Amino acid sequence: MPKRLLSVLCICGLAAYPFFIYLGVSFNLLNLLLPVLAVIFLLRLFSLKNTQGINTLLASVSTLCAAIICIAAFMADSQRIAMFYPVCVNAVLFFIFGGSLFSTKPVITRIALLYDKDLPDYAIQYTRTVTKVWVLFFMANGGMAYITAQFCTVQTWTLYNGLIAYILIGTLAGCEYLARIIVRRIHEKK
Repeated sequence: MPKRLLSVLCICGLAAYPFFIYLGVSFNLLNLLLPVLAVIFLLRLFSLKNTQGINTLLASVSTLCAAIICIAAFMADSQRIAMFYPVCVNAVLFFIFGGSLFSTKPVITRIALLYDKDLPDYAIQYTRTVTKVWVLFFMANGGMAYITAQFCTVQTWTLYNGLIAYILIGTLAGCEYLARIIVRRIHEKK
């Protein structure tokens, strides 16, 4: 399977994961869907093995989490386990982003440096603050993902993890982009 196609399948599988679980539960197809998803995720993981960088790390972690959750849910015949993928991803991202705050280059700083090798001091401080905001987001979003996985119906879980969480991520990213423009303009005037 070409690497590009595999990448697209995996991204679609990860993004649509809540809907696959919903369909699997609703139509009693979970034991068919979980192995197929696990194979796609594992193939994608193996295709990433010769690449490096922060984006590869984030892709590898989310893909590995998805594969493990699919395999565990299939083996245990448990829809609840399948519903814990968003919890796992948020927890891992919380630790990656949070742990990076103890280094000289937090995750958002590293991503920014991919696009601009000479970040000014104010931008480095700004990216550190943005990393802190994402850490708080992953903590809150992971908490909601846990509540929906543990205590809610698959319909409520799908609504939150397949729609509301994505809207929140997009809103946070959009607000951060606007804040970045404002911060840049303020510092360009100085």
